[in-house]
Amino acid sequence: MNRSVTVSCIASLFAVTVMWAVLATPSIADQNDPRLDRLFAELKLASDQESADQIASEIWALWRETDDPIAAQALADGIQAMRTRQYRNAYQHFSEVIRQAPAFAEGWNARATVLYLMGAYRESIDDIRETLQREPRHFGALSGLGLIFLQQKQLGPAATAFHDALSLNPHLPRIRATIEQLESRQRSIDEKNAI
Repeated sequence: MNRSVTVSCIASLFAVTVMWAVLATPSIADQNDPRLDRLFAELKLASDQESADQIASEIWALWRETDDPIAAQALADGIQAMRTRQYRNAYQHFSEVIRQAPAFAEGWNARATVLYLMGAYRESIDDIRETLQREPRHFGALSGLGLIFLQQKQLGPAATAFHDALSLNPHLPRIRATIEQLESRQRSIDEKNAI
């Protein structure tokens, strides 16, 4: 498969996956919810994709929850703006989430996502780092980081970020397929250089 087609497909898939994960209604919890430890343990042991997807959905739901009503409303408004591809408005709403609740990882991740969709990769990486400081297990943020590196043709860092995401959630088939393509390409380069 053509690498640019692969990158484009993966980027589109990532955006859809992240938007799906962000679009559920927030409640009250966040990245500090004690149920996350159990869910991450179950995720690693999930026997099939359907079970893994259900557990990952529960993790995303907890990540999106905040007990700050202003942040919750700004997050909901940002999600609505993303639904209609009003990325600048979404960015403003997610920035308000961060101002209101700077310790809330999903505010940073949501803004990282919209920055990615806007093509502002460096800024997206900065927000991904903020996300990971607050929730080091954020496989969505790590997957996004890998996609940014892939867009920038930084194949080694992309593979590292994808491996890190898979170590937390081994049930990311498209990320796994991308790693296999990257490793296959690297083997081909190594073989050519050995000649």
